[in-house]
Amino acid sequence: MKFVKISQTEMGNIRTLYEGVMASASHGLFYREGILTGSEIVRIARDEEGDLLETASRLLIARGWAEKVEFSDEGIVVQGSIEAGSSSQPTCHRLRGVFKRLYEAAEHRKVLCEEEECESLGSNNCVFRITMEDDSDD
Repeated sequence: MKFVKISQTEMGNIRTLYEGVMASASHGLFYREGILTGSEIVRIARDEEGDLLETASRLLIARGWAEKVEFSDEGIVVQGSIEAGSSSQPTCHRLRGVFKRLYEAAEHRKVLCEEEECESLGSNNCVFRITMEDDSDD
């Protein structure tokens, strides 16, 4: 498997380019990219021994997505997100997609993932909240 390295500046420039052409519609594309990346991380993590989320955390850090990733019952706390930059709104759409896919694999059900805090907005960390999708038809 080959990997391509891309800098945080390049990630930010790509986000700015897409937002300039597609406005906030580009955020959905980034999110779906994250789901695809998350699927690959799940595949690799399942081949390794240990907890899926712990293994995913190591993989995300090793691949340069973040400096630190902590999973807990309260949510996911990320330090040093590759997607963080200067913005008036949260920017970690790919990571949100990655986390959605990771939790769906771990929980065996559909989840929603929202970014509640973002380094791009001046927070010390990016904080993501996972909620289970409602199974009822009410």
